[in-house]
Formats: sequence, C-alpha cells, structure tokens
Amino acid sequence: MEAELFRQIWPIFSAEAREHLSVISGGVMELEADPARVRLLDPIRRTAHSLKGSAASLGLADVETLAHALEGSLAGYDPAAGLGHEAVQVILDAVEAIEEALASADAGGQPHIATLDALLAALGARAAPRRRASDPMVPAPLPAPPPPPPSTAAAAAAAGPLAHLEAALEALCAPLTDEERSALVVEASAAAGALAATVPLHARAMAEKVVAGFPRLIAGGTEAARAAAALAGDLVDLRQELEKAPTAPGPAPASPARPAGGEAARPADKSIRVLTSTLDSLARQLEHLSVAEARHARRAREVAAAEAGSREVVRQLEQALQALRQSESTQERGPMEAAVSRLRVLGADLRRLSQDGQREAEAQRLAGAVLREDLRSLRMVPAALMLEPLKRTVREVAGRLGKRVELEVAGGDVKLDRRIVDELRDPLLHLVRNAADHGVEDPAARRAAGKPEVARVVVRVEPRGSRVGLVVEDDGRGLDLAAVRASAVRRGLLAADAAARLSDVEASRLIFLPGLSTARAVTEISGRGVGLDVVQATVVRLGGALDVSSVPGRSTRFELELPLTLAATAAVLFRVGRDLGALSADAVERVLLLAPGEVGSVAGRATVQVGQAQIPFAWLSQLLGLAPGRMAPKAQPALVLAVGAQRAVVAVDEVLGQQEVVVGALGARAARAAHLAGAAVLDDGRVVGVLNAAEVVRRVQPAALRAPVSVSPRVVVADDSLTTRSAMKALLELAGYQVAEAGDGEEAFQIVRDQGAALVVSDVQMPRLDGLRLTRRIKDDPRLRAIPVILVTSLDAPEDRAAGLAAGADGFLVKREVERGRLVELVRQLLPGGT
Repeated sequence: MEAELFRQIWPIFSAEAREHLSVISGGVMELEADPARVRLLDPIRRTAHSLKGSAASLGLADVETLAHALEGSLAGYDPAAGLGHEAVQVILDAVEAIEEALASADAGGQPHIATLDALLAALGARAAPRRRASDPMVPAPLPAPPPPPPSTAAAAAAAGPLAHLEAALEALCAPLTDEERSALVVEASAAAGALAATVPLHARAMAEKVVAGFPRLIAGGTEAARAAAALAGDLVDLRQELEKAPTAPGPAPASPARPAGGEAARPADKSIRVLTSTLDSLARQLEHLSVAEARHARRAREVAAAEAGSREVVRQLEQALQALRQSESTQERGPMEAAVSRLRVLGADLRRLSQDGQREAEAQRLAGAVLREDLRSLRMVPAALMLEPLKRTVREVAGRLGKRVELEVAGGDVKLDRRIVDELRDPLLHLVRNAADHGVEDPAARRAAGKPEVARVVVRVEPRGSRVGLVVEDDGRGLDLAAVRASAVRRGLLAADAAARLSDVEASRLIFLPGLSTARAVTEISGRGVGLDVVQATVVRLGGALDVSSVPGRSTRFELELPLTLAATAAVLFRVGRDLGALSADAVERVLLLAPGEVGSVAGRATVQVGQAQIPFAWLSQLLGLAPGRMAPKAQPALVLAVGAQRAVVAVDEVLGQQEVVVGALGARAARAAHLAGAAVLDDGRVVGVLNAAEVVRRVQPAALRAPVSVSPRVVVADDSLTTRSAMKALLELAGYQVAEAGDGEEAFQIVRDQGAALVVSDVQMPRLDGLRLTRRIKDDPRLRAIPVILVTSLDAPEDRAAGLAAGADGFLVKREVERGRLVELVRQLLPGGT
C-alpha cells in the first residue's frame, strides 16, 4: 500500500482496532468468570475476524496472523471446561502485543510483533513464516477449514460453501496482482451467488449482501479495506442466521411490516468515523461562533436601548412643542414640528432595526445551541472505553502480587467528552493499580482481619448534572496517616510541628504532593513517589477536583469530579480592584453580600457561616497578590466556591454577572501561574483571565497545606525506545524530578513549547525529528534557548560527540553511562538547586 494512503487510513484502523481488542479482552475475562455464558463467544470471534480482515487489507501481516490465531483459539470452546487462567492470560498477552504494535505505528515505527512465534505456539496455532506487504504472493488453493457444528440442516448444507467464501475473503485481503484479484473475485462472486440461491428465505437478504460485497474488493485501496471488514461481518452474520430455525415457512413479505401502532418502521441510522482532530477543529470554530453570537446579542441590546432613548427625546420635544402651541408662537412652531416628525421616522426605523436585530440574535442563539448540542453529542463517548481496560490491569497486578482482587465497574454507559476520556486513562489506571497494590491486603492479612479473601475494588461513574463523578474505592487497609505525615516531614515537605497540627482530612490530602510515598521499596508497580500529584494535576487541568477519604483498616475512596464536556462554558464575571476576572459558573455555589461583622474566626482562621457550616474565608486580591483586602462599609460581595468536597468563600469588589465564554490556553510560560486556567474574550472585546477554581480553593486552605507545593523541575525525555525511555524516566523520578516522555523529537518539542521544561534529555537517532535537529530547534528559539539539552546515544565516536556539541547540546552521554548514575549527575550539574 502506498505510504500516503496508509497514513490516511491508519488513524481509523488504529482506533477501530483498539475497540476490537477491548471487546476481545473484556469478553474472555467474562468467560473466565462465568464459562456458561456461551453467547459471548460469537461476538469475540467475530471481532477477532474483523480485526484480522482489517489488518490484512493494510498489509499488517503480524497483526493479521495473531488475530487469526485468537479467533481459532476459541473454536473448540467447551463450557464445561471453560477457558482456564492460563488460556485467558495467553489471549490477554496476545491482545497486549497487538496494542504495543499499534502504539509503535502511532509513533511512526513499524507494527511488528517480536514475540509472534511464541504467542502463536501458546495459542496452539502454527507459526507461519513472516510475510511483508511487499512480498509477492501466489494464490494458493482456497482452504476449507471445518466450521463449528451447525444446529440446523440448512447450516449443515451451507457450511462448505461458507468456509470457501471465508477463505476467499482471506486470500483477497493479501497482496495480489490485478489479474489474480480479478480472478478470485469472479470465482468468489459465483460461489456466493450459488449459495444465495439455495439458502432458506429467512437468510436470503444476508446472502445477497455477501453476493454484493465481493465485487467491491476488486479495486483495492481504502474502500476495499472497509468493504473487506464489512464483508467479514456479513459472513459471520450469515452463518449465525443459518443456524437459527426460521420462525415461519413461506415466501418473504413483499413489503416491510408495519408496527402495531401503525407507524412505518424507521431504518437504522448510519454512522461514520470522524477523526478527533476534526472534531477539535469544529469545536474551536463553534466556540468562536459563540463569541460572535454574544457580540451580536449585545449590539441588538444597544440598538434597543438607543431606540428607547429616541422615544424619550421625542416625548420631551412633544412637550416643548405643546408649550409653543399654547404660546401661539408660529415662528418657532414650524421647525419644531418638522424636527419632531423626522425624529418619529428615525425612531420607527430604530424600532424596526431593534426588533430585527433581536429576532436575528435569538435565531442565531437557537441555531448555536443546536450546533453546540450536536457537536457535544459527536464528542461524547461511553465511559466504558476507559473502564473496560482496567479489568485486565487489576487481573495482572493481583496475579503478580499473589492477591485475589475483584474489580467492579459501574456507569460505563455514561457519556463523557472524548478528550476527558483520553486524558483520564492514565490517571485512572494509576489509581486502580494503587488500589490493587497499596490498598488491598494479601489473602492471609485479610483472613486475619476477618475480611473475605477476595478483595473488592469499585470504579463507578456517576452523572451529576453538568458534571460527572468518578469514584475509585477499595475495601483494603486504608491510608496510614502516621506514615504519610512522617514521609512528608522526611522529604522536607512539612515541618514536624506543622504535620502534627494537621487534621486527618488535611493529612490525607498530603498524598497528592509531588514525591511523597510511603512504600518501603521501589517496585515496577509503585513506590517511586510519583503519580498521585500527576493525577491531581490532570484533573485540575480538565477543570475538575480530586479528593480522598479513608477509614483505617476498612477502605480508601478517591473521588474525581469533572465537567461532562470541555466546550464553551458559562462564567461568573467579577472585579477585583481595577482588574476583571472570571470563574466557571459550575464552581460558584452562590453569591453573598457580607456585612462587616459576618467574617469570624475559628481556630485562628477567617471563616464565614454559610447555612450551618463555617467555611474558610479569604480576600481574592490577597490570594492573587494584588492588594490587601478591605471590608466594604455597607456590604461586601463574595463568592462561595465548591470544588469537589472542598468549599471556600472569597471576597471580590463587584460581581458583574454571568456570560458564556470560550476559555483559551495561555501557553507554556503562563502555565506556570497555577491560579490561571486560561483567558477569554468577552462580548465587548475585553480580555479576561479565567481563574482555576481548584487552585483558588487550595490557597484558602491552611498554610501548612499550601507551603510545600513547590513543583520540582520538569525534564523531558525523548527516545523512540520504550525500554530506554522508561529506564531514564525511572532514574530521574527517583532523583526527584518530574518527567514528561516523548516518543520522538517532534513530540518532545511540542511538550517543551506548550508545557515548558527545565531540561531536555534526547536520543540522537529518532523518527520524524532526530536529536540533533531537536537541539537546533530549541537553541534557535529565543524563548527556549536557555533550556539545557543532553544528548544520549549509543554512538561513541568523537565526530558524533562533536556533531552534538555543534548543534548546541549542553551535555553528551553514551547510553551505557546512563545506568552508572552519570545521567542524574549531569542533570544536577545543569540544574543546580533543582532538587
């Protein structure tokens, strides 16, 4: 396949293949838990068959072969025996191998599977010789493997022809010359036509779909790839239909039946796949349309105000004219009457313009609302996309640790914004791994504590109006708050007396600080003191909040609260001094007018009573470092903020109202200002900063919790080898640095440009953008040239070192020096005082 065509098709195939793999892995684990659920078998095999056909159409020989082996491994499934733990593990290993191949291709590499032969052997399949897409292929006689035992005479009669057609499809998905492809299509079409003439009436429509499907494969290319995947599903559907007994003999109805209500049956909606980047572009354009819509509405209001003003002027002039009439002054009356007449005409014109403008603004508002809702539905995907892979993770971690853990997921049908689902995959994976590793005890400890040997981890998605809750809860040992306090003191994050003064709720939130860990040893699963701070940073970046609660010896519960979608949002506008600001309306619980005596003090902290609760209080101007706060003489406006379970009251100088805004990112440098979530343009053209509600609430909390939140330096590690990248990441994280990974130089430069970095560690030889060109690009950018760059490579020749230094690199290491501690040593030299 041509490279350009492959690049166009790959994103569609990659997304579809991952959905197929999720179905396969989830299905086999359900079969392992309940072998009697035989109905799950056909969807799993059909999905594997579709994956095989799609991979074959793109020339992905390794993926095709392994998908075929997965399909065949379930052919002789016996419900009495089930799959067994080892058989399921082999299938999951195969799924993981395909996922790694997809990830490699996503990063610009080749989708090869290094362990293919071993996986084929474990699956009981024959290890076929490797075939590349460019290898010539001579059509072989079409094999006819025996199908599963049919349940009806019709299926038995059609089993041979169906197997022949399935083999023909498999052969057509391989690389062929035009002549070979044409000959096979003609033969398969004839065989499909013969089969369609003999099948029972209830399967006739499906057989005709198969007949129509083969000619679509003759041209090759993108459409043929899609047709092959559809045809594979049609063949499976036909086989299943033939195994069913017809409900009633007789000829097929001439026209579609009508439902009992008399309404004609509606055809099923058709669907297409859309790239996420296309939806993101549409969302940005629609957000700009929202701003234009607000400006249009504002102008309509201004015209209406002008029209109302003209009516007042006319009224005043008419009063003056009446006075002139009473004085019988004909000299001034004539011009005055003419002026009033002209003003009446102008007023009528303004009234008409005002009414037209208001109607158009309302029509635009309604059209925009429909467009936003349609786009929102396009971007919404079921939460199951991020929940289902967790089952495999829990099974793997529990097996490695010798624990018995049951994962329960709920709310998979709740729809979320696709970006939120993508961003939450890794944080959610980390929370679940922590629950299986740190949270739950081993079977012996659970027996001693009087608990069931099988631990329980629950992941639940809950709709909450315009927001959504995500709960991760386990029935394990709970947080060891004494160990948390001690770890914070040991790492210098808190003074001992400050740690002792913290309440249990405050101490539990220390686990979100960078570098804090209570693990006694570093393992592949956990213990490096990284992860929960990144989880919190991701949640906050998405406009959400993260909280934790624990019952010693009983449970730990993490609760994430996020918006349902990341499109345009309603914001509350306010003034602090001369500056305007905005906060998401979702985070503003209510607006208060505080009398001078309403701000009290509890345990030395300023508080305000709201309802029955005493809530921490602060001046927003002080939190932002603008000016000291002063109480207004009569009433002080204040906002009650609620982020997750945390609440705070912040005083502002004036509340200006609510407006729909589009929040834009501020770039890498402004990203360091944690209190800013972005900026927005108001309908009058003014630019306003949008505050991060979670950060504002955090700053109102006791100083003991705020002092240690100093972010360790971020180091970007770029290497196309996952193994090397992971090794360097682990070394740097153990040294106390934040690490962002990149699979090549292009991705690394985007991270540096958009998120910022204190230092870059890069391989030299990488796809898309190598290390030398990455270094030059960083050093040529006036905003980035001060960032040190270390080149790490397997090349040890003097000319290679000279080329790296000539490109502007600040350090040069050979890969074998990394494990000897030289990397961390060089990073510390280039970032003095960084950790």
